[in-house]
Amino acid sequence: MKKLSILFLLLAVIFSVQVFSNPLTESEQDGHIFLHTGSPLILKDERIKTIDPSNPDLAATVIAGRTLLPLRAISEHFGAKVSYDDQNRTAIIEYKNAKYLFPIDQKNYRIESAGKIKEIEIDTNSTIIQERTMVPLRVLAEDILKKDVSYFDRVIAIGSGAIDLETQNDLLQQIKSKIGLALKARNIDEVLKSVSGTSYLYHFKDQMTIVEGEFGPVPGMVNVSDLGSPESSESLESDFSQTNIQVEGIDEADLVKTDGKNIYLVAEKAIRIVNAQDGNLEEIAVIPLAKDKSAQEMFIDGDRMIILGTRYEQIEADFDSTRQNDSLDMMIMPPFYNSKHYSFIDVFDISSPEAPYLIKSHEIEGHYSTSRKNGDIVYLVANSNFFREIFLPEVRDSATGFKFEPVELNDIMITPGYPAEGFISISALDIRNDAKAEVELISAYGAITYMNDHALYIASSNYGEKTTITKFAISGLNVGYAGSGEVDGYLTNQFALDEYAGHLRVATTQWEKGNNLYVLDSSLNITGAVTDLAKGESIYSVRFLGSKGYIVTFRTIDPLFVFDLSDPKDPKVTGELEIPGFSSYLHPISETHLLGLGMDVVDIYQKDKWGKEVVVGQRHGGVKVSLFDVSDMGKPEEVANLIIGESGSYTDALGNHKALMFDKNKKLMAFDAYLTDDPYDYQLESGAVLISYENDNITLKKIIYSEQPDFYSQDLPSASRIIYIDDLLYYIQGSKITAYQYDDLSKTSTLVLQPNN
Repeated sequence: MKKLSILFLLLAVIFSVQVFSNPLTESEQDGHIFLHTGSPLILKDERIKTIDPSNPDLAATVIAGRTLLPLRAISEHFGAKVSYDDQNRTAIIEYKNAKYLFPIDQKNYRIESAGKIKEIEIDTNSTIIQERTMVPLRVLAEDILKKDVSYFDRVIAIGSGAIDLETQNDLLQQIKSKIGLALKARNIDEVLKSVSGTSYLYHFKDQMTIVEGEFGPVPGMVNVSDLGSPESSESLESDFSQTNIQVEGIDEADLVKTDGKNIYLVAEKAIRIVNAQDGNLEEIAVIPLAKDKSAQEMFIDGDRMIILGTRYEQIEADFDSTRQNDSLDMMIMPPFYNSKHYSFIDVFDISSPEAPYLIKSHEIEGHYSTSRKNGDIVYLVANSNFFREIFLPEVRDSATGFKFEPVELNDIMITPGYPAEGFISISALDIRNDAKAEVELISAYGAITYMNDHALYIASSNYGEKTTITKFAISGLNVGYAGSGEVDGYLTNQFALDEYAGHLRVATTQWEKGNNLYVLDSSLNITGAVTDLAKGESIYSVRFLGSKGYIVTFRTIDPLFVFDLSDPKDPKVTGELEIPGFSSYLHPISETHLLGLGMDVVDIYQKDKWGKEVVVGQRHGGVKVSLFDVSDMGKPEEVANLIIGESGSYTDALGNHKALMFDKNKKLMAFDAYLTDDPYDYQLESGAVLISYENDNITLKKIIYSEQPDFYSQDLPSASRIIYIDDLLYYIQGSKITAYQYDDLSKTSTLVLQPNN
């Protein structure tokens, strides 16, 4: 947990930030702007934005003692027009009846004005960094834009009138606290200082492992560019279930996927592909994984299958006792072996699903955390924690070769003064071309991830009952650090974060004080909050829907709170409903109704000394499904509920929203569950629970009981899911798949996968 405390110290003094996808407005063009070398952020009037929204990782930089700024972003901020001549490799600024031409890789620029041309010599080349023209600070700001420049301790001020940053220490520190706490590493020494490692250090005998036989050219591996565009297929016209996700348009990886024709299943050591057309189940392909790889999730997109997971390498190390206290002299230290972890993305072509082949791979050092997919881009999030002194995360990519290389310094953000024990990394990979994955790292730690179409947030909690939020701006393959913020309390899961109309909403629990809902503005400054809600209880579920929010807390009863978030400065609780049990997941089925999945709670009675029955405690009852009418924000109502099974019953969907199936057309919800009708009998039956919902009614359509396979193998899937394809329903119980007619639920066929010996 030390890593969490360190991150808390980092963010205890940070002002929150936010990224806008739009350029600065004309009304903001007057006055000073502030930059910090190494930071991709710009500060003006207390508002923080990326320097270049289309390239969010671009920062002011120093090369050969000269500070370079992005020509387009700074020029356009002050009202200039910018273009680029590809043929002559020249950037052009049009400003106040003159043109300024900067030829790339040359130490001069030309001025064209009133029919005259003048060439000006400069001491630094104009250059291209991350597809943007970079030019000397003072040439751009003073000579062309006619602005005053102030520069001290890596802070830059540009505007009308000079600012003495050296003597205005309060202003300097305020700027640094907003845009200067996370910076691009300038050299390896800065990286080493920013990553403290643990107090126990080991010297590893193998610092750079190459396993070309495992990762290298795979038989049948081809270039993505050789494949052409994906062709349409019948499966695209099918009606089939999709993974239950949080944000529309942002896909989430899962253990089971379908494309409307085949079912794809993830096992730890293999991927299994089953043809499911017309309910005639047949396994058509098995993809074994290397012995050091473990698959964790997948995406399916047309003729692409994307596998995500972790690869392990065991490294022998010598313990460094010189860093410990004298008591270690009395100890005999055994040999130490540490596993290096690499998160991987493997992209397969499945245009012929019976013969899939690998076309693209990417690995980065660190534990796989989660992933998201937007269009053709997959975003992989990993956390790396290191126990060695020589430290730089390694990455390898099939687009550049099969050998590990250290992550480039330009892709690493560090937190000077607040050493962390590892890195958060984000890899962005295009599944449709040969381009290598783009990588961004920051010396920090994070666990809970929320992503929309322009930003990715990673949250982490610590001992101080604080949650820190690290934000990355995303634009296709471009990923850039966009700032950090902090709120009180802990987050329960990804649904506790949501962005709407430029504001981030965050729901947290504090053990002693209660629960909180924060609204943060476009710079992640808190604009409004509801705090100390339901003291003594904890948040069990959250759902934000536009300008409304819903929170379920629980200790002895289940309060459902309704929030009006239409005014970011004044969020309000408008209604509250108290019912037995709790909902651990909330799902909108219309603008006025929510489904809640959770557990019933039953009072435990005992006779007191007078023989009277009194409540002495509570126990969980069966799985509970509630239907809430929230059309009246002041009076939420549970209009229907179902209790399925008795105490001891359980479903994975309570903690994993991807284990739920929803069919909007048939108004059906389904999930796998382990059920019992006897609270004192721990013999559970496995079954698929199908619940229909419409208007103010929910009905238990059927429980399909089915015995699970009684054998296990690492190359057999273990997840349970319910999916549908057209007129058929499929109940997946690990290695067992059963097909049913969707209308009457009559069994069609069953397939039990076997170990791939």
